[in-house]
Amino acid sequence: MKPVVVRPYQLMCIVCRQAAGFDGDPRDAKLKAMLAAIRKKPERPVSLCCNVDTTYDFQNPGIEDDTPEGDLYNVKRDLDILQRLGLAPGATHPARDLFFRLLKKITSARGICGYGNTDADPWKGCAFAGSGNYEKGVAAGVAAIIPPRDQKQKERAKKKSVRAMYEAATLDIRPHHFMCMTCFHGGQEKISPIAVDNLFEAIDIIRKNPEIPVRLVKACTCMICPPCHSWNPKISKCVSTCSLRDQKKDLDVLQKTGLKFGDVLPAREFLNKLYAAISSTKEICGCGDGVATSFEWDGCGMQGNEGYVKGRAAGMGVPGVTVE
Repeated sequence: MKPVVVRPYQLMCIVCRQAAGFDGDPRDAKLKAMLAAIRKKPERPVSLCCNVDTTYDFQNPGIEDDTPEGDLYNVKRDLDILQRLGLAPGATHPARDLFFRLLKKITSARGICGYGNTDADPWKGCAFAGSGNYEKGVAAGVAAIIPPRDQKQKERAKKKSVRAMYEAATLDIRPHHFMCMTCFHGGQEKISPIAVDNLFEAIDIIRKNPEIPVRLVKACTCMICPPCHSWNPKISKCVSTCSLRDQKKDLDVLQKTGLKFGDVLPAREFLNKLYAAISSTKEICGCGDGVATSFEWDGCGMQGNEGYVKGRAAGMGVPGVTVE
């Protein structure tokens, strides 16, 4: 899919103008069209391009989308935004991820779109900078930009997928989800189902039948995922901002246990391999050193999750699973 070129400031404008209700500013038509395209396909790649004098000038988009506040302001605003996002000109990411990053990293338009009281013509900034519209958009969250998965659809997916799991002769589960299951168990004597995934159901089935075969699969066929708000059934993909990190976690678990995708083995045997090889989530979820090198590589269990330690020590309540 060919990336859509967007100026960095236009991301902020979409948040600001959406919160204001697109009330007729001349620039609203283009921003509304961008928003409509993103809502239709939130996974579409977006390239953040701006005009620079450096070796990054290979991606310069030209001044067609410059706003009336002047050329200096236009260049500085775009670079200010990229710097705050931790990105370089030409960076290309899924639209959904960019909005998650934007709302987390830039919570106010002040100092970026406007600089307070000034009479200097080049730096008067945008008339909406002090309106509070952007801040209102941040408070509304990503859901105001990209509507979440339909609740009824998730409920139907939950029922259908749970039924399939209990009827299955083999459980298809992605490798790192066994660590998630362990954290979810957390050494507790009693656990209960939750709406957002099928971790409980997988644990329940394995505890009742420790010898049930499990197939180590990629994300697109994992039985844990169907009810999740980040699962897109139309494309059979996880669209969470942590999807890249989760893929690496799968590969790290396979490497540590000496296995590969497609391997089938009894659940009890795999759990014994997993617990013998991995004693802390920091080894997998924290990439070994617990350092989040960027937005895409941050997540849960970076410094070690106590739930995993307790769940592992309890063998997740599965008979025959031991930890030495």
